[in-house]
Amino acid sequence: MTHSPNIPGFIIAGGKSDRMGGIPKGLLALGDKPILARVLDRFGPQVASVCINSNLPAAKFQAFGLPVFADRGPADAGPLSGLLSCLCYAAEKLTASDWIATVPWDCPFVPFDLIDRLAGAAENADAAIAVSGGRQHPLAALWRTALLPELTQAFDVRGVRSMKGWLTHIDAVSVPFSAQPLDPFFNINTPDDLARAEELAQGLGDDGKKGR
Repeated sequence: MTHSPNIPGFIIAGGKSDRMGGIPKGLLALGDKPILARVLDRFGPQVASVCINSNLPAAKFQAFGLPVFADRGPADAGPLSGLLSCLCYAAEKLTASDWIATVPWDCPFVPFDLIDRLAGAAENADAAIAVSGGRQHPLAALWRTALLPELTQAFDVRGVRSMKGWLTHIDAVSVPFSAQPLDPFFNINTPDDLARAEELAQGLGDDGKKGR
């Protein structure tokens, strides 16, 4: 599979942010802009369009000027519910595409070449998942839109809720990214993580491309 500019992108804005005192973590400032804005700066140019999946009030994202939609299932069902909702949204609202791309909203250093590298590895697979530092990042991925019926059945009928568990039932390829000198999938869950991200952000060059 070669990279297609027609791939729609989705930012999954999940998590309760309990360790951030309940403040939505993607809206926290990292340097001079919100974490979500940094994700958009990197991810947005790689995809045809961007939508946000979140169970937060849509008004919280008004400044970004992007479509926002909630999970189609229970609000606390986890990232698999978010993926299912993104596939449903793509099928119902967007121009037909064979793939969608997803990233989480708490990873401000996602690679500028994420989609090209995932697409280059996807071949005939159902999904391509980013891996760094020996860890899989299921929300930093490309997903074949034809997975919608299978995921709907797994989620609604079989009660599957584990993202990693569901991945074992599809043909998902892992795509390695270097974690040195910076893990591009460093995610922010705690105040300590945010402080560390501030240090990492200050270490980036003017083009922001260290750690690609």
